[in-house]
Amino acid sequence: MAKRSHDRKPQGHSNRDEEMSKGESLPESTASPMNQGDESSNSSKCPPDQEQASSESTPSAEPASQGSGADQTEIAPLQAEIESLRREAEEQRGRAMRWQAEFENYQKRIQRQMVDDHRYALADLIRDLLPVLDNLQRAIEAAERSHDLPALLAGLNLIAKHWQDVLAKHDCRRIDALKQPFDPNLHHAISRQPTGDFPPNTVIYVTQEGYTLHDRVVRPSQVVVSMPVEEQSEAAEPG
Repeated sequence: MAKRSHDRKPQGHSNRDEEMSKGESLPESTASPMNQGDESSNSSKCPPDQEQASSESTPSAEPASQGSGADQTEIAPLQAEIESLRREAEEQRGRAMRWQAEFENYQKRIQRQMVDDHRYALADLIRDLLPVLDNLQRAIEAAERSHDLPALLAGLNLIAKHWQDVLAKHDCRRIDALKQPFDPNLHHAISRQPTGDFPPNTVIYVTQEGYTLHDRVVRPSQVVVSMPVEEQSEAAEPG
């Protein structure tokens, strides 16, 4: 019985040995997290070169901000000038549109005026000719009442003279063709008559009076032109 008691180890010692064996393995396991923490802390720290580069790069922000402020001071006058030019352009555009509208209204007004002037161009002439017509009607009525031919003839002569005066007032004048050299620009020859009383190609008779308006022929005079007598005798001989 005693031998068995010596072979057995005390329970307390066995438990202590197991704790010691466990305790010796603990430092290895516990040391690894601490080492990992140290490595991570060391890895999180930047190298000196990188820290110096970052420290050198950060001061460049201040000159950039200063440069942007200088740009703003230069841009502000340009923007003001652009705005001034824009307002001036708008004013010029509005003024041009008003001028265009006024010019279009002027053109329309001139066109209406030209149409009216063309339509009523003879108003002054007709206004001056109406008294001539009144005198002619009075002469006809007087001739019907009295049958006085000399008085009628004198009245008609006055009316004709009045008529000529009205035409002359409007620069419409009779062409003086009788006994004048034949002019194809003023005269229209309806026949030729041999005569020795006038030189050849002379107007010896006017069948219808011609008139001019200013410097333009309104109606040429219809005339008879003289020709030498010898030409008539040569024309009568057989060829």
